Amino acid sequence: GNYPALSRNSKLSSAGYVLTIVMFGHKGMPPFRGHFANAQIAAVVSYVRSHFGNRNRDKISEADVQALR
Repeated sequence: GNYPALSRNSKLSSAGYVLTIVMFGHKGMPPFRGHFANAQIAAVVSYVRSHFGNRNRDKISEADVQALR
């Protein structure tokens, strides 16, 4: 599959975009909503958005994940 870059990716500034991709998948990336708890998904999305040269410091909460389920 074709995966977007995690390093310095401006699309990662949108928390909703990243959360939607992780939850529901996209193209070659499978959905993870059925495999991980809200806290786990929130942690992964927050980590990706604040590392790899990305400077997004707002955290995703478990409530944010639950609202998308």
